[in-house]
Amino acid sequence: MKTLIISVAVISLMACNTRTQIKENPKKDVIEREQLLDQNTDSTQYFSEETLELNQEKTKSIKVERLITTEDDKNKLQELVIAKKLYKEEDFYILNYKYPYLNEEMDVDNVQFNDFIAENYLNIEATENEILEDKVIFCDSLGIGRCMDKRIIDYKVYAVKSNLISVLLYKENYYSGMKHSTYMFECLNFDLNNHKFIYYNDFFINNSEKELLTTINKTITNSINSGELYYECWELSEEDFKVYKNNFVVNDDTVEFYFDDCIICPSYTGTYSIEIPIKEIMHLIKKYNDQPLIG
Repeated sequence: MKTLIISVAVISLMACNTRTQIKENPKKDVIEREQLLDQNTDSTQYFSEETLELNQEKTKSIKVERLITTEDDKNKLQELVIAKKLYKEEDFYILNYKYPYLNEEMDVDNVQFNDFIAENYLNIEATENEILEDKVIFCDSLGIGRCMDKRIIDYKVYAVKSNLISVLLYKENYYSGMKHSTYMFECLNFDLNNHKFIYYNDFFINNSEKELLTTINKTITNSINSGELYYECWELSEEDFKVYKNNFVVNDDTVEFYFDDCIICPSYTGTYSIEIPIKEIMHLIKKYNDQPLIG
């Protein structure tokens, strides 16, 4: 409100000065009025950008809330999947991790899963080095004296019959000087009987990528055409699908592919995932009718 009052006062003062100078120099008066119009245009643009930013903040919040509030099978699997936490705060960063740990008392071979989590997500020294490198590059370039980063990990877990669990790890990265945090995802499918991870080529038939990509893009296009929160989203490229094709979780009814910010939608709108009903892609799933992994 103070900025608006000052702006109005300045405009009023300029208009007053213009009226005073009409008798002295009409040509100069025209120039000053043109400058005043330019300032008004800039002011309108400013408020328009401010409104746009507020709308983007709102849609970003809705997008994140949908991710966080999605129901999973944690309660059903609480004996098998134990929730673990790691918190560390230093001068320049905060690490706040929640991650799954498979109960080794139920099956000693669950250590395969736990070791993978430890090696890939709990290597604090590697994370610290990465953050400090980012600080030197990013913060120094902006002239920020103190750059506080936050790395947050949380998860969801889904059960498929008794032999497969799907884990979604979602990582929120906050960088000082940036308006929004960014989200990244990794999906882990673990065979509880054979104690090994299941990847795209283990789950889907050979040469299924083209048809599955078409199905994903059809879903994206339909969502865009429906309006809602999918404005400014776009179809998934073949190159990005190759990168993210292992990023899927499974439940009894759907296969859901997850994508980092700005892969299929900008960070402030749209969705992080594309959900496909099992019945639509049943013919692309290996051994679906012969000892299927899913129900």
